[in-house]
Amino acid sequence: MIAVIGILIILTTLMLGVISRLPGAGDRAKCTANLRALGEAFETYTQDEGHWPQQPEFTDAQQEQYEDWWINTMKPYGITEATWQCPAILRLGKIQRNGRSPRVQYSPTMFDAKQSTPHKWPMMPWLVEIANVHGHGALCILPDGSVHDWDIYMSTLAPK
Repeated sequence: MIAVIGILIILTTLMLGVISRLPGAGDRAKCTANLRALGEAFETYTQDEGHWPQQPEFTDAQQEQYEDWWINTMKPYGITEATWQCPAILRLGKIQRNGRSPRVQYSPTMFDAKQSTPHKWPMMPWLVEIANVHGHGALCILPDGSVHDWDIYMSTLAPK
């Protein structure tokens, strides 16, 4: 009887460890899917328009206009407001501006208005998550569609 109780306690402890990691794994999978969808949308935009999206200049006080601009610019390519949001940032309340999480949680790299520029640097991320909520740096997406942890990715580029 004591052995059975001991085994149940051990199994319960192990299960709690697994269960506690499930939300993080789901958040990471959704975030990765968001970045891939954004990468495809940016590629299609660049092909359709002949250049990378050219964001107007915004001040810090114009955060809402900045978010609206990106959401509306990419909407024709199937990108919803939810696609711009990492579930971990929302769940953890990691970043707050004016009492709310920003609606655009992936920061696009600003390239010039030439169609070929985003592909000239295959190691330059197209979008980077605005917070480190997955454990090894913010997630980023490269021109080839691969998604990486920023810290791990940067360590592979460092000279040996």
